[in-house]
Amino acid sequence: MKRNCILLILMMLFFAPSAFSQKSRSQLEKEIKALQEDISTTSKLLKKTSKDREMTLNEVSLLDKKIKQREKLIQAYYEQIAVLDQEISKGQGNIKTLNADLKNLRKEYAQMVAFANRNRSHYDILEFVFASSDFNQAFSRLRYIRQFNESRKTKMNQISNTEKRITGEVEASQKAREEQAAMLADEKVQQAELQKEKEQLNSQIASLKKKEGQLQKDIKQKQQQAKNLQKAIDDIIAEEIRLANERAKKEAEAKGKKAESSKGIVMTPAEKTLSTNFANNKGKLPWPVERGVVSSSYGKHASVVSEKVTVTNSGIDIATDENAQARAVFDGVVTSVTKLTGSNTVIIIRHGEYFTVYSNIEEAIVKRGDNVKTKQNLGRIHTNKAENKTELHFELLKGQQRDNPEPWLSL
Repeated sequence: MKRNCILLILMMLFFAPSAFSQKSRSQLEKEIKALQEDISTTSKLLKKTSKDREMTLNEVSLLDKKIKQREKLIQAYYEQIAVLDQEISKGQGNIKTLNADLKNLRKEYAQMVAFANRNRSHYDILEFVFASSDFNQAFSRLRYIRQFNESRKTKMNQISNTEKRITGEVEASQKAREEQAAMLADEKVQQAELQKEKEQLNSQIASLKKKEGQLQKDIKQKQQQAKNLQKAIDDIIAEEIRLANERAKKEAEAKGKKAESSKGIVMTPAEKTLSTNFANNKGKLPWPVERGVVSSSYGKHASVVSEKVTVTNSGIDIATDENAQARAVFDGVVTSVTKLTGSNTVIIIRHGEYFTVYSNIEEAIVKRGDNVKTKQNLGRIHTNKAENKTELHFELLKGQQRDNPEPWLSL
């Protein structure tokens, strides 16, 4: 048992050397729940793959994502187990302290009872009072007797409350031990699943590597499409900023005022408020799909299959269910609904000085100039039957400066 405990501690330190004691139990529980939901969603997206069919590159990427999610889940389990271990240790310490307090309280109460028994007759009490030299002393002695009786009641309550606290600590400690045991059991299951998924991934990658030349060609073609999409988005937003500034200039001239000079976008008071509200909701924005997982993250990273090819993403790609709807992450105005070659329809929404981009839309149900609300549906996301994927490309910009959208979204 001792050897197993030492091994567990070493494994926890290896997986998360600096995470322990930094996250609270509630934070870890929230993280574990979110990871479990992500794994469940990814599993459903992969469920369509038959056993006798080679995975597509998209499915291999999803499996790789699922493995990373499971590794994070196992790490979160280790952290939670460590937190529970601390709670158990603290509980045992509290029980020890409370038992010592209870012992002292019972000893003090026994002394009080013994004293009371020695002086229990009414005659003794009356004699004690009447033996007073004056009224003030008699009153003081009566008050002392009352205080003594109150002290006995207080001591009894203290003993009762301490016994209840000990019972509570014992129950809490037992519950923590049961939770810890359940987590250790589930962690073993997760480790077994992780091993199977890694073997499956390695097998599929080995199969795909036989077509590495074609894969590299396909990836480079998609990267070129991504560059074209990025340029189109940049042009649309640049034009929107130019038009907004032009409108502001004309409005100022009509009022006989000098137009405000700005390198960015000139905003009305309402737009400034909207922009501030958008910024204040960083980390709280809803996902641009009802259910999904990030299949490709922001920035540069190597392809799952070929390290020779670097994938650059100007936003994030979110895998979701077939026929899923893209939805607005915040209130705003639709500034563009544009059909682009290789990217289907792109919808751009302005939120003051911020813009959000929703690409790979099959059927848009909004048009330029529409005011949209948070979580409002924008259009059905395109499903690529050949690659077995339904994927939304999502971007977030402040003016013409891109930002990683993922930290803006809620867990």
